[in-house]
Amino acid sequence: MDIQIEFIRADVLAGMTVEQKMDFILDHVKDDKIVVIEEGMSPIEESALIQATMTQVSKKFPGIEVSTLREKSAQGIRERLIRLLGGSTGGLTVIGPSRIVKQISKDPRRITMLAGEEDEKKTPKK
Repeated sequence: MDIQIEFIRADVLAGMTVEQKMDFILDHVKDDKIVVIEEGMSPIEESALIQATMTQVSKKFPGIEVSTLREKSAQGIRERLIRLLGGSTGGLTVIGPSRIVKQISKDPRRITMLAGEEDEKKTPKK
């Protein structure tokens, strides 16, 4: 199976409400796409995404895996104020369907993801 990765600019989501963002993201992920958003999601947005996902979990859609890199610098008052209000000034968010994302890990500088569907023929015997 081919894996489709969709890169989304931050301005695509900028004018949307939190609910619209979650619907947009989940619609793409439910189509078995890995979504990479140019900006890091805030903790509030990540929480909303997880809540929205839980209401849609089924046998066909078992859920998501999400990881966000946020910019750590707090150089100016503008950046501090944006963070205080739950916003983001940079970063990257990666979201994928849990049946495709086998492993996701991050450190302060990068996100590493292993993705692919299990091949039933290669499943080890117990």
